[in-house]
Amino acid sequence: MQNQVCKVLAMAVLTTGLSVAADAQSVKTLISLPNAPLALSANPVTNKIYVVVPTNGAETTDNLTVIDGKSDTTLQDIAVPAGASYVAVDYLANRIYVAGCNFFEVPAPCTVTTINGKTNAVVNTIAVTSKPGFGLTGIAVSPLTGLVYVANGSDNVINIIDGCKGKLAGTISLNGNSPFAITINPILNRLYVPYGINLTAVIDAGKKKILSTTDFGTTTVGAAANIVSGHVFVNDAEFGPSATGVLDQNGKLLATIPVDDSPLGVDVDPVTNLAFVASSALDDVTVIDGKTNTVKTTVFNVPANYVAVNFVSQKVYVSGRTGVTVLTEK
Repeated sequence: MQNQVCKVLAMAVLTTGLSVAADAQSVKTLISLPNAPLALSANPVTNKIYVVVPTNGAETTDNLTVIDGKSDTTLQDIAVPAGASYVAVDYLANRIYVAGCNFFEVPAPCTVTTINGKTNAVVNTIAVTSKPGFGLTGIAVSPLTGLVYVANGSDNVINIIDGCKGKLAGTISLNGNSPFAITINPILNRLYVPYGINLTAVIDAGKKKILSTTDFGTTTVGAAANIVSGHVFVNDAEFGPSATGVLDQNGKLLATIPVDDSPLGVDVDPVTNLAFVASSALDDVTVIDGKTNTVKTTVFNVPANYVAVNFVSQKVYVSGRTGVTVLTEK
């Protein structure tokens, strides 16, 4: 019953934006930050955006900066463990999860921190691994199950965290492959995990089983799932030419779309069916029409590493070396 209620709530959130059409993409504002931010994530229910801002060793902690999506101004900095890199939001439970490894220490401790989105208070910090390696390379959460999935490049697994209980709840083996990113389609309860090479795994999260692997690209580093169409956008960061691959829900490669050099972050608006790809080398964002799988436009002069879409407000938040650039879809 709880999952049925959650699905109804999730679709209610989704339909709030269905009557709004996106017909243009332009820069709205720049939110300056003290250091170059890393990953970010949006909560479409509360209209808040959460961005990881490292202190680069100047302090014993890093910051999770909270942005008000209405005014596009910063509200608060929340101290999180040093080495924070990735963030995911459970918008039904209003919890935020921050993952990272403190490589200033040896061995580097890797953790996931839970934050109460209502109070902005840290709830707990969960130790994941301290094994040498690539560390934690991404995080995703299902608002329908409350489970958090952590791409663990040191142990070559996906760690599962029970968000309600605040503890590790299992692992998914990647058969020796190292994850370089992770995204989830909570409706299908499937994970999509690029390995940083030419393979992306499709995983049944409930059964903890790899269903298939897709051969695409040479350096896959980012992924985003459209919960409406079921399509998944995977970035190949090979420098010149670079591309974004479009997979169906089962992992079948549907299209290969040329994008600007060294794409890193990608996110998708399930309402407008637009995907946004950050070119970290050329400072721009490629906008892909998910209906035709073609490039719709490119927004230039945007320092871009990671992307987060708020599909209710139809704003796109792009982190780069100067701060967070806000794009509007309409």
